[in-house]
Amino acid sequence: MANDGWEFWRVTPVIRGGSEWLAVTRPGARAAIDRRKMWSLVPNRVIFLANWLLTEDYWREDEANAWAYENLDIEEAREAALEMPAVSAEGIARLTHPESCLTLDQIDRHTVDKILGKRTTSSLSGRR
Repeated sequence: MANDGWEFWRVTPVIRGGSEWLAVTRPGARAAIDRRKMWSLVPNRVIFLANWLLTEDYWREDEANAWAYENLDIEEAREAALEMPAVSAEGIARLTHPESCLTLDQIDRHTVDKILGKRTTSSLSGRR
């Protein structure tokens, strides 16, 4: 289900009213932190941004997760990307100021065309 080492996830809130995300992981990454990290789509910026909220939630050792994770294949991920809502400036600010599990220098980003391809990037860019 991975494309070039990426795994794709539809992340939905367990309790209604939360944000829905399209996220990616890279379980075969060289760095240990990158094997644990989740990046989420920011469609209005056409990037995947490291998401410390999802990273922390995904690796919880208890059963109190705030989100449910559904593994997708690449085609499903491309379709889901076009359905994701824009992330507000406040939401991006919260993601780039981690409270735990990731340090500020670990908040990195990847372009959508690198992960989902140019067609998806063009479609997302056309939505702006």
